[in-house]
Amino acid sequence: MKITLASTSKFKTKILNTVGLKHNCIDPNCEELSDRKDPYEYVKEIAELKAESIEHIDTDIILALDTIVLINDNIVGKPKTIEEAKENLRNSSGRTSKVITGIAIINKNTNERYTDYQETKISFRKIAEEDIDFYIEHEKDAMYASGFIVETYCSNFIKKIDGSYYNILGVPVEKIYEILNKMNIYLKDIK
Repeated sequence: MKITLASTSKFKTKILNTVGLKHNCIDPNCEELSDRKDPYEYVKEIAELKAESIEHIDTDIILALDTIVLINDNIVGKPKTIEEAKENLRNSSGRTSKVITGIAIINKNTNERYTDYQETKISFRKIAEEDIDFYIEHEKDAMYASGFIVETYCSNFIKKIDGSYYNILGVPVEKIYEILNKMNIYLKDIK
């Protein structure tokens, strides 16, 4: 079985390859939705749009992902300014944020389609303003995603993670594997 990921993210590729989900990559061609009512439905719909945008390619399985972060029940995107990145950390300080990833998998051989999501809660300690400044100054990827990268300096601020760690990284491998199993696809089948 040949899997194609609807993304050209080297980071996502590294994670999927590490857990044995070998794949090819192609950049999806779809518009993000401006209407963000229910965050769970939103990420599933974006993932599905990404998957459908590459459905024309020659592959067995299409995998697409879309991740958002909810801070105080507001969807937080990529910060546009340093101050916005700092504000995201301030808003997370002493609170629990949610990382939600939409998953879409299309089996082109059987026409099976699955959409689902994975949610992980991150409880943060109180973060001192000095540490927020230090983090933003030293974290090269602070201007991506929600503004916090949990596998580096930000891990110091985390009190507890409830759910999939890989989901926080935008690749909920446990849920992906579960869906592939529903399609009767196992690690030995992936080439």
